[in-house]
Amino acid sequence: MRPRTLQRLLELKAKHSGSVNLLELKPYLLQTPFGEEAETEVNRYIDNVWQKLKLRSHIIRLVKDFSDRTNGQSVGFSQLHGVYVYSNPPQPLLSREQLRDILIELSSPLTGYLGRVRASDWESDIFYFLRELPVDS
Repeated sequence: MRPRTLQRLLELKAKHSGSVNLLELKPYLLQTPFGEEAETEVNRYIDNVWQKLKLRSHIIRLVKDFSDRTNGQSVGFSQLHGVYVYSNPPQPLLSREQLRDILIELSSPLTGYLGRVRASDWESDIFYFLRELPVDS
């Protein structure tokens, strides 16, 4: 692995400790032939992880901005889906189910970026901002 690729991987791990999944990365490192092709695949993996982080940061920002504009109100899933579609998102083709899964992930006690008030069905769930996910690269 080239030093620049290793540096990118370590910076990602340092800035977002849980973002590098070693089980997902292992096949890229063991791929033959070792060399330029494997290097390209590792860089593709790193870029994919950054893209996922940017998407999650964007969604968190949408919840925060909605809350700021409505004097602290929480945002319903259906409202958030509508806001997401028109927000110039980093990944425009996100289905309602994919957005729901990401929101549930972000509102998990393990991540703690958003809070969630469960409703009778997932499309009526309410989300509120807890903390930022800074992504600068």
